[in-house]
Amino acid sequence: MNSSTPARRRPGRRVTVAAGLVLALGLGAAAQASAAEPRTAKAEARASSASIALSDSDASLSGRQMIRVLKSLLPKGGKIYDQQSQEGYGALVWDDGHGKSMIGVNAQDDMGDVLEGRMGCEGDYIECQALTLTDGTQVKRAKRASEKGGSAVVWLVDTLHPDGRRVIVQEVNSSAESGPVTRPQPPLTLDRLQVIALDSRWAG
Repeated sequence: MNSSTPARRRPGRRVTVAAGLVLALGLGAAAQASAAEPRTAKAEARASSASIALSDSDASLSGRQMIRVLKSLLPKGGKIYDQQSQEGYGALVWDDGHGKSMIGVNAQDDMGDVLEGRMGCEGDYIECQALTLTDGTQVKRAKRASEKGGSAVVWLVDTLHPDGRRVIVQEVNSSAESGPVTRPQPPLTLDRLQVIALDSRWAG
């Protein structure tokens, strides 16, 4: 992405994320620290590209809106459990009849500078592909082992738009990353996760 591209700013809207939501999403240690105390410096706000990163960047949708959009983008016929949300974040447990899966989404604005040079495949991944779409959107599609030490696997699509808007969607083959495996693999393909992450409704 061209680092000179101006990012949208929405002054006055900051996100405070409950630590319980971070744990429910099964996020990494850096994300948990972000939820536990506010970030004041850009260096501290740098997001982990290996998992959904929670920072105090501006968010455009309420938690209720996040859940509503996520539900509308899931395949029809599944059952939904345990919804949790915060401004800019939403997570639920979804069962398509073959086992429960935690699915979470994180939408942030003004992340271009924070993530400059960090949308590649550096890190410990089972599989990873980094690409740039024709409109300049950077996309990372990855699979990784659970960061919680269990046998669950996480599939994720992380997207960064030229205007600085970031949307990450991830799923686990468990009802929580730290929980027991409920199915051989997560229910949605990376292609489907990419469609969800690139949906225009996350822009608000």
